[in-house]
Amino acid sequence: MKKLVWILVLFLSALLGGADSAPVDWGSVFDILPNPRAFQEVTTIWESYGDYIQRVEVRDGDVAFLVDKTWIYYRDGRLLSERNLHNSHRYDSLFTEYDRTGPVEKLPRGRRLPRSRDLLYAMLGRTEGQVRKHCVAFTFLNHEVNVNRIAAHALRQIEREIYAAAGYDPEVRAFIRDLSVIYSFHRKNVKGSRTLSFHAYGLALDLIPKSYNNLHANWMWSRTYKRYWYRIPMEDRWSPPAAVMNAFKRNGFIWGGDWIRFDCVHFEYRPEIAFTRSSADTPDWMAGAASYFLIK
Repeated sequence: MKKLVWILVLFLSALLGGADSAPVDWGSVFDILPNPRAFQEVTTIWESYGDYIQRVEVRDGDVAFLVDKTWIYYRDGRLLSERNLHNSHRYDSLFTEYDRTGPVEKLPRGRRLPRSRDLLYAMLGRTEGQVRKHCVAFTFLNHEVNVNRIAAHALRQIEREIYAAAGYDPEVRAFIRDLSVIYSFHRKNVKGSRTLSFHAYGLALDLIPKSYNNLHANWMWSRTYKRYWYRIPMEDRWSPPAAVMNAFKRNGFIWGGDWIRFDCVHFEYRPEIAFTRSSADTPDWMAGAASYFLIK
């Protein structure tokens, strides 16, 4: 029965917005996956990034997405190109949350496995010039941003929700008024690593206020003078108003303030995490995203 429900949902999504996509045999896809969670992960990728996916089919026992001329394979939550399939054990699942715990008594030991970027490379390219072709500039909360088209429609919806909240919430109005700058597309690495930040793909925003009001906003700043920075309670950390955070989270973003290594100004477009974190329904605009490539 559950299989039938999932297939009907995907069929209706295709009718509503995915007419240009190749037909997908979702029954066959469901049959080779180990559990409904895996099926949810596969369909979330299709719903989130469907404008870049030409085909979804079963290949050599794996579900595979054709992106441009590259086949990207789903294997236990990892999305890998053919050349990386034999190295799947070296990567973490794309759907695993970033240490979403807030303050902790002790830092977890060991290094976390990286996530494969094969899907991003296939969709957007590897160089700054290639990625830039997929970005659009527009005004968000009275500030100019340059973001990937994948996230642009979500940001438009987020802006509508934030302005609606500002109509009755003085804290939201003050937040909008006190924004100093919003950083978006920027070719840079994650601090302290050689891994490209999601800013480098136009899939992240940093909302910088005029003042942090003596609160902690980033773990790297705090650790210079606070030994147990990871124990800093949430009330001593800067954060946007709840209505702002919820608007981002409802529309496919995750918040850096939720992480052990917190970055409270940072929002990252990660629908594969945001919409498989719980049983919450995905937004209506995600079903067949072809018409949303244009900023409206």
